[in-house]
Amino acid sequence: MRTLNQCVHCLSVASVILDGSFVIDDHAKATELMRKMETQLPIPARPTSAFVRAMREQGVKIPRDQELQIKRVFYAGDEGGIMCDVTLSEEAKEAIIVSITHLRVPPRHPLAKEIREYQQERTRRLAQSRGSGKPSQVTARPRNGIR
Repeated sequence: MRTLNQCVHCLSVASVILDGSFVIDDHAKATELMRKMETQLPIPARPTSAFVRAMREQGVKIPRDQELQIKRVFYAGDEGGIMCDVTLSEEAKEAIIVSITHLRVPPRHPLAKEIREYQQERTRRLAQSRGSGKPSQVTARPRNGIR
């Protein structure tokens, strides 16, 4: 089993600046969704185009239509939200941790509606936190020393 300090490929929201008064996630709702997700693991998901592009820039090739498996979930606070371990294989030397907002769960999955609602609300609140009205841009960057 991998630990987060072995993770070097993470997809996260770039330049989230919070002034302490604007909260992105309802922590109780995010925690409850994670609890439900943990009972359903592994959860099938497909990567978004942004995730595929970001991974390719990091040298990791993931086909757009490849089904990934969410193996574990973590909460990365307001900045990161719900993060998912979608490492491609048990033999992989590097874990791949991605924000749930960059994954698409099949509509027939029992948690699909709740996950999609979380994704939409989080994207909307991130856009509001910047005042841009647009979803934030994503970047992939190494995350050394994550525990």
